[in-house]
Parts: sequence; C-alpha cells; structure tokens
Amino acid sequence: MAKKGREIDSPVAELSEEDAERLAEQSAKKYTLPKKYLSFSQVSMYQRCPKQYYWRYIKDTVRPPGISMVLGKGTHAACETTHHHLVDHQTPAPDEMLLDIYSGKFDTDVQEVDDKELKAEGVDTGVVKDQGARLVKLYNAKMAPTVRPQVTTDAEGKEVRGIEKRFEVDVAGVPMLGFIDLIDTNADAVLSETEKALLAKSGQPIPPEFTTVIADLKTKAKTATAGEVDGSLQLTLYSYVEQISLVRYDQLLRQKIPKVKRMVSRRSAQDHRWLEEVVSSVAEAITAGVFPMCDPTAWCCSRKWCGYFAQCRGKKR
Repeated sequence: MAKKGREIDSPVAELSEEDAERLAEQSAKKYTLPKKYLSFSQVSMYQRCPKQYYWRYIKDTVRPPGISMVLGKGTHAACETTHHHLVDHQTPAPDEMLLDIYSGKFDTDVQEVDDKELKAEGVDTGVVKDQGARLVKLYNAKMAPTVRPQVTTDAEGKEVRGIEKRFEVDVAGVPMLGFIDLIDTNADAVLSETEKALLAKSGQPIPPEFTTVIADLKTKAKTATAGEVDGSLQLTLYSYVEQISLVRYDQLLRQKIPKVKRMVSRRSAQDHRWLEEVVSSVAEAITAGVFPMCDPTAWCCSRKWCGYFAQCRGKKR
C-alpha cells in the first residue's frame, strides 16, 4: 500500500542512454509510457487517481515531498546501512553510525518540504525526527539481528546482495523498474517450533520456500491489516520478479510507544497472473490517454494529501 504523501514515488536509478533507448524500443511495441517504463509507484498512483498520475508524469509536475516521505527515506537509509553491515561483519551496525546516517538524510530532505504545509498541519520537524531516531534504534535492536541478507553472484561472477536490489523486468509486455528493500534468507518465523523439530528429527532441511522472504520496509503510523499485506500489489511484484513466494512487511510504527512489527504473507502463480492483468491494463489506459479524476470522497482527493489539488478539484472555475 502506498504511503500517504504529496509526492508518492519510489527512487529509481537514472537510466543510461542505452537503457533508455532499449526500453523505448520495447515499450513502443505496444505501449506509450511517459518514462518508457512503469514502476510500482506509478501503477499505484494511477490506480489511486489517474488525474494525479497525469499531473505528475504526463505534465512532469513534481511537488515537494511530505514530512512522512522524509521520515521514511531517513529510516530506510539507516536500515539499508545495517543490512550491509550484517553482510560485511555478521552483526548489525552500531547505533551511532545509523543515527548519523538517519540524521544527515533527514536534515537534507526536510529542506525540500513546503514550510507553509508544515505550519498548516502543525508539524514539529524536531518531534518527527526524534520519532524516527527511536524507530531506527528499535529496528536495529529487535529486527536486524534476525536478518541474513541474501548474497549471490551474477553471470559475471560479481556479488549481488539482496539489499536495495535493482530490478528490470517485463510484466506482460510492460517494462518495469524498481528496487527490492531486502531479500532475507532467515525467514523461519513462518514455521512453528514443532514443525522445525519434526524436520530436524527426520534429518530434512527446512524447504527453501520457508527460508527466503522478500521484505519491504514501511515507516508508518498504523500497522497494516492482514488484508493489506495479503493484497499488496507491491509485494506481489517483488515476488514475481524474484520468483519467491514468501513476502512480508517490516513495519516501523510511529506510535506513542514506538513498535516494530513483521507481517508475513505468501504469493501464488494466480497472484502473479493478476499482477500481469493489473499492470497491462494500467499501461493500456495510459497509452490511450485515459486520466479521469478519482472519487472526490477518497482520502487522496484533498488539499492535504494531493499536491495537485489546486490544479484539479481546487481550481477556481
């Protein structure tokens, strides 16, 4: 589920000229896409509000990020650092290192937030920053010690880590790009102690489908529901890319008492086929130039949550 915020988009690596030409040629076979490819965030934005997608990607109107996105990027940078530290040193990174990275990222990104928006919403950036720092330390203490990031080698023998892993994949003829936060090879939480004991007694290893999981990091105020995790198109896309059935949300929860919580789900071949239908239908609609406004009662159709409100529903007529 996409985070609420004025600018809702995941970071995607800059394309080389060679990549851009190849993707343009590929998408030109059937689709006309403004960036020559789709990402999960693009699909999610179109599903949420096609008109918002129009302003962001067709008109290329970039709005300032919201404070929630700034917080999420900061905690994400710190968690990525501790994941690499786990590979290099078999232990989580020191808290001081992570807090320095988090603080630096937060201080840089918060300068892009509209001051008027912060004042209107009564946001104290210092309070938000402190919340993030507590969550970073909590993740490092509670979750990071249980993680074993995947490490493989590519066709050229180069090491590939399952940390912020970039992907480029064809989904039903649609080029898609993105990053996977974490591929964890220590996902035994889905098996009970009894099941693990039975496997050990029989001398059988735990099946790979129960040991490797794709994890997506979420920094948010409320925990996701089971339905949101089971239905997450983002997790389905990552499962499709890696052909790994086990997926989960690792949540850093901004609550009165900060919490971290994991929620696990699984994906099937049927889920992957549904992904193909969703992605191709969105690509077809974009190609056809179909950008209707969303339901005005939707949470995203408000001045608070949409940076394009003044150009759309809020425009003087």
